[in-house]
Amino acid sequence: MARVVPFRGLLYSTSKVPDLKPVVAPPYDVISAEKAEEYRARDAHNIVHVDLPAGNAAGYALAAELLAGWRQSGVLTRDEAPAVYVCSERYALKGKPERVRWGFIALVGIEEDDAGIVLPHERTMDLPRIDRLELAAATRMQLSPIFLLYSDPAGEMSGHIEAVAHRPADRWVSDDSGTDVRLWRVADAETIRVVCEGLASRKVWIADGHHRYAAARELRNKLRAEQGGGTPGSRSYDYVMAYLTNVDAPGLSILPYHRIVKGSRKVEADPLARKLSAHFDVKRFSFEGFHHRAEQIQRRLHEVSDRGRLAFGLYLGGAEFLLLLLKQDEHTTKLFSDLPEPLKGLDVSILQRGILEPVLGITPGAASEGGTLRYSEDIERAMNWVDAGEAQAAFLLNPTKKQQLMAVAEAGLQMPPKSTYFHPKVLTGLVLNSLDPADEVFRPAGRAEAERPAEG
Repeated sequence: MARVVPFRGLLYSTSKVPDLKPVVAPPYDVISAEKAEEYRARDAHNIVHVDLPAGNAAGYALAAELLAGWRQSGVLTRDEAPAVYVCSERYALKGKPERVRWGFIALVGIEEDDAGIVLPHERTMDLPRIDRLELAAATRMQLSPIFLLYSDPAGEMSGHIEAVAHRPADRWVSDDSGTDVRLWRVADAETIRVVCEGLASRKVWIADGHHRYAAARELRNKLRAEQGGGTPGSRSYDYVMAYLTNVDAPGLSILPYHRIVKGSRKVEADPLARKLSAHFDVKRFSFEGFHHRAEQIQRRLHEVSDRGRLAFGLYLGGAEFLLLLLKQDEHTTKLFSDLPEPLKGLDVSILQRGILEPVLGITPGAASEGGTLRYSEDIERAMNWVDAGEAQAAFLLNPTKKQQLMAVAEAGLQMPPKSTYFHPKVLTGLVLNSLDPADEVFRPAGRAEAERPAEG
């Protein structure tokens, strides 16, 4: 079902940029303004210079100019042969054993949402979508891969993807989170055929990159109208660069996206607890010492989740936290009765419908545009913002399960923005994809064609 093809990637030159650490960065949407400046200061060729320009016409034009200069000077070089780029990421979450996530970067055909092939699960927001569209239109470049999931419970493709580990990686870097990232260029026809054919019978789910995918589709439509002619699916702009990984493999980790309420008005625990008690059992817990506060909240959340209850942690500062357990009575069930079934057990949807909007007056629109809420996958950072007076309350969640994500997407529904945090993030700067309208994509031969005897 998914159309996957190799491509001639644009990579940092090994001779000009022997060390990738100074030039790569996480995806644009998880980089703070302060961190962006740090990345820019690391190297004149850091990818953030072009991936996070000023959000205006001049900024986009400067990004295009910089990229052109990097190509002309040989800092970025384009591979001669189409390839897929296998990537391994070795990492460890706090308190858990080390994991390795395997995936590969290729081009995936852009589809309409109703085709049921590339399945989104989150709502997009206008500002970041337009920003990514304008940047791609100015640079004619896909600077970072979107993150896609496919289901392969039997691991039929894993052997082919991981077989590259018998030889040294083409590039290697350890990112700021300590993740060991290795990249292999794979250009042999048989591996490419197996990988592309293996995805041809599967649908894929968008994990990260909803705005970039929507922008890529808009740019495709624009370039098709401008260029005219050509067979649909034959041009580079008919595809989006994507990192694909097996949702059934043990290396995949999804972290929660905690909601942190900004504002100058202090949130008082007792009045808020009384309001919440209509639909939640409110339990107070004192911290057992100052250290490991985050672990204490996480332990409570996990215990409740293991018992099949939906719950949130609420931190307002000080020496205690609240545990909010969703009631299972008729009154509470009625509040969520109009939610589609896949959303009824979704923490982020219940938080929005049951607390943020009715109790705190934070509408989905306000939450989407980021004016009232901050988001963090790091529970300690969320709590520290409250302690520092930068936020008034932190709602702490259990992570969205991969089965929930897939069920929401399969039903054609959408979660609130920032519902999932996939770790580790796929680095920007490993591979870029040039959108030359004259380029025709390379389509690997199918098994029958590949095995056909040569004529003559």
